[in-house]
Amino acid sequence: MKKKNNYFAALVVAMLTAIVIVTVIMSRESGRTAAPRQIHVIIDNSSDNRWVQFIAGMHQAAEEQGISLTIMPTGRLSGLQDQESLLARAVAGGSDGVIIQLMSGSEAAGMLETYSSSTNIEIVDGDDYEVMSNVVGIVSPDHTAIGEAIAREVMVFAQKPLQECSIGVIKGNEAMSSAGERLAGFEQTLESGGGKISWILYQNEESENVMDQLAEYPVPDILVALDNAGMEAAGEYAAGLPGKIILVGTGTSMKALYYLDSGVAQSLVVPEDYMMGYQSVTDLADYIHKNRVMPLARTVLHRVIHRDTLFAEENQEILFPLQR
Repeated sequence: MKKKNNYFAALVVAMLTAIVIVTVIMSRESGRTAAPRQIHVIIDNSSDNRWVQFIAGMHQAAEEQGISLTIMPTGRLSGLQDQESLLARAVAGGSDGVIIQLMSGSEAAGMLETYSSSTNIEIVDGDDYEVMSNVVGIVSPDHTAIGEAIAREVMVFAQKPLQECSIGVIKGNEAMSSAGERLAGFEQTLESGGGKISWILYQNEESENVMDQLAEYPVPDILVALDNAGMEAAGEYAAGLPGKIILVGTGTSMKALYYLDSGVAQSLVVPEDYMMGYQSVTDLADYIHKNRVMPLARTVLHRVIHRDTLFAEENQEILFPLQR
């Protein structure tokens, strides 16, 4: 009987030891698999004020998803060659996913196809569905609709018949597909209302300061900015000519909002950049973690804001998400 008891005790000890060993091994393995997944972000001119809300949304989602987020530092990108170099660095660094603001160009699909087998790619701020087969998702505003909304605001604030108004346009970075889409939407809607663009200021990586360029054009009755950097420059320009220019455009930075609040700008079309950043990381993390297997396209909303609606309760979440 005593031998049986000893045998039973030894068996219990052996089982407990085995459980401890298995638990330690599983704990170690769990520690390995729990290491944060890496997402790299490639956007044009990453330090530009327009990305503040976008990046804040990304960081919020990364924290919730347990993702290690790296915003790759960039200046003004000149084309796909710049982006391919950054994409190659991200892949070489072991990135599990890359969020990219894709530049326009006929070779875009080929570049994405080359790297899609090495990492998961998500596009932001561009709705090029032709590349959908090589990416895991797209999160973007409708840039054509933003251009159309800006044109309608021009019609609202024009102080004389549209046919008699001189209208200047700051297009934005020529290399970004979003710039062309906004211009197309704006011009088509403007012409349907009887208006016509007088001049267009084009921007690329070699362009001089926007303020210096504006000085080369005749002062328009209406000045339109199709991106945030253009809106900030247009605000500074219009502030120097008080009461002489109607300023309408798009932007998300505090500086752009300041020009609206101070009355320098009459209308601002604001895309939900915070939500674009938040949703892009959330969607890509879901794909990386195998919570979905199909590509997903989302359109984030935009809102038309006037000076008297700037601090309206319904606009607070989109305009000041960092204060939530």
